[in-house]
Amino acid sequence: MKVSIGFSLIVMMLSFNLKAQQGFPYCESFQEEIEREETVLGGNAVIRDGVLRLTNAVMDQKGYVYIDIPFSSSFGVKASFEYFSYGGTGADGMTVFLFDGESNSFSPGAFGGSLGYAMNVDSPGLTNAYLGVGFDSFGNFGNNSENKIGGFSSGINQLHPNAVVVRGPGHGYNGYHFITGVKTNEGGTYGLPEDQQFPISSGGTGTGRAEEPDQKGYRKVIFKLRPKHGDAGYFLDVEMIFTTENGNPRQITLIDNVDYPYPSPKTLKIGFAGSTGGETNIHEIRNLLVEVADQDNLKKPTTKDIENVGVCLGQENFLEIPEENHTLPNIDSRVSCLRFFESMDEIMEIETDPCLSGRCNTDEAVLVTNEGTFKYSGVGTAFSFVPHPEFKGDKLQVYYTLTDNYGKTSNGSAILLDVMDEPEPISIMVNQLPLLSKEACPGEVVELSIFSLGENQHYEWFKDGQKIEEESSASLLVQEAGIFHAQAISSDGCPLVAEPITISYPAYPDLEVLSPMYGCQPDLFPDIRGFITDYDSEQYDYQLENESGEEYINEDMLTLFNEGVYYLSVKPKSLDCWSAPLTIRVILPEEALNASFDYVLDNTGMKEESADGVLAIDPIRFMDLSAGNPQRWFWDFGDGNTSEQRSPVHVYGDKGEFLVSLRVENGPDCAATFEFPIIIRRTYRVMFPTGFTPSRSEDNFFMPKMKGIESMELKIFNTWGEFLIEINDMNSLGWDGSINGKPLPPGTYVYRGDFKTNKGELVTRSGKFLLIR
Repeated sequence: MKVSIGFSLIVMMLSFNLKAQQGFPYCESFQEEIEREETVLGGNAVIRDGVLRLTNAVMDQKGYVYIDIPFSSSFGVKASFEYFSYGGTGADGMTVFLFDGESNSFSPGAFGGSLGYAMNVDSPGLTNAYLGVGFDSFGNFGNNSENKIGGFSSGINQLHPNAVVVRGPGHGYNGYHFITGVKTNEGGTYGLPEDQQFPISSGGTGTGRAEEPDQKGYRKVIFKLRPKHGDAGYFLDVEMIFTTENGNPRQITLIDNVDYPYPSPKTLKIGFAGSTGGETNIHEIRNLLVEVADQDNLKKPTTKDIENVGVCLGQENFLEIPEENHTLPNIDSRVSCLRFFESMDEIMEIETDPCLSGRCNTDEAVLVTNEGTFKYSGVGTAFSFVPHPEFKGDKLQVYYTLTDNYGKTSNGSAILLDVMDEPEPISIMVNQLPLLSKEACPGEVVELSIFSLGENQHYEWFKDGQKIEEESSASLLVQEAGIFHAQAISSDGCPLVAEPITISYPAYPDLEVLSPMYGCQPDLFPDIRGFITDYDSEQYDYQLENESGEEYINEDMLTLFNEGVYYLSVKPKSLDCWSAPLTIRVILPEEALNASFDYVLDNTGMKEESADGVLAIDPIRFMDLSAGNPQRWFWDFGDGNTSEQRSPVHVYGDKGEFLVSLRVENGPDCAATFEFPIIIRRTYRVMFPTGFTPSRSEDNFFMPKMKGIESMELKIFNTWGEFLIEINDMNSLGWDGSINGKPLPPGTYVYRGDFKTNKGELVTRSGKFLLIR
């Protein structure tokens, strides 16, 4: 049969996506750098000396690693790894754990005695945990201290060192129950026969790593979760290979066929954690292998030969294995890898090493032959073939296998290719021009058309990688930005792909202009560019049009000289279309801009009230007297205060000499400045009258006028020095010329006033005055 080329797959198969197709088996040796980008380290974990070191022999260390790839739980999980625990005082230990593969985030459990899996008083347990197997040197993972639930005994703080402990599912501060455990270095109910006992650690302070199976201290773990086939959960097995004397490695079963009744998530992920506390150890792992536990119930995918697949010279041909030519018999199965071979003999010679058969990296997904190159896309069964430029003949046969996500690989089947002559290429024309990109004006309709010297059929258009439905002609009208490409089928049935073209509609800036615009001089037209907010001459052009229709672009605007109404527009430099115009008005002053001001006391309108001059407490009104039609005012009062009012009021509050500055502007480059000093000599004022007449309404009391005074003591005497009266109330009307209701005769009297200012100064005034009747 003839298989049609996977035309609709062209876009999605331009790059590899092998990560998404990874499945069983999964191998990570940790003996050099990390081999897989999905292997994530955290805490104190590092790759060094051919192992993954979770902790050093240092107190309070914590390290973890997890494989960020979900494995199907349908056929269980089998994992094996070597671990090394040595060089310290014997604590705490490490765990291997499984958690929900649908988790988008990872957070380890509490460390110390919880070994990065369970919770403690201060920290939650592993996120969405399913199972944890602890290899506990110190002995806290197997008791119920720190809020853990269950253990070897009811004693909360009783230690159970040298133990392999299984804890159940949990999340946050809930769960992580004790399931079962084995004490590896003692006998009894939870112990081992004497000839099978061994410590979790291989050696104490100063010891090294036991790397070879026949070397004393060597440790390897194999644990399995075997499906129950119809019931929830698994049967759990944990085996150990250990060596307690040189040359005599042994393998024993520590946990055998234990019922683990908890329903499993659809997928699982695996990880490890190690920790130390007040006691220490180096904790390391290497040679991790994750496989399917229930291999006996897995079946191989099946494939069929494929004939008469059409491909074309001179291009990359995108194809896929049709569904009718392959079968995936295992539940939750998907294609993990597609491999190509030049002969069936090569397939028969494939090594059975699970770590090699499970790989599907870039190198293994590519076959280079004398006739051309086959490349797996990493998605389903899609692949591509690029014929060699010197390809001869019209037929080519290769062989392929499919591997599913359980690591099961099909037997080989053949693919027979029909190789056709190289078709004429196609390209996209833009408005009948050969362009690779086009910047269009707002609302502009751009015509894309397919150009080719050959005859073609079945056109398709794509925008940003997505097919444009119901567009099947050789041209396309575009009114929005995007990356467009086209595909066609030649008259010989060869797929053709045009280079993509970018259509963009550049953004126009929002024109914001200070209007009206004022010039500095009567005969000097202002530079319009300085009035435009966010003016950018590198990206945009600016145009000014007068009422007569004359246009001035960019620097030409500097040649204008008449005031009046103008229309301002902007456009990106790459385009020929201007924005909608913005109306502005330009005003030239009758006289040049010149800054000037004067001042008065705000409450009197005078320069000063007495010979003392302006007081610190006086509100001063500064009056703008500038010429040339200023539009903005910037005052600096010389004491750190400023204002942008035209005629502001200011109080200095203290004495001193202050240089007042006024800057006026009527455009970005049009300014003038004027400065004038103001002297404040005093912070207070006390003024006594020279006389008063009690019988007149306008001056019938004797009382000083005061400013800036906080308190006073005013005493009045006759000319013989006899004390007459004292006034302390600053709100008093004053002395009315009588004592105890009896009017005193007219004549000369004497006063003495003691005052305290608002600034704390002490002031005394004395003198004579007339009482007139």
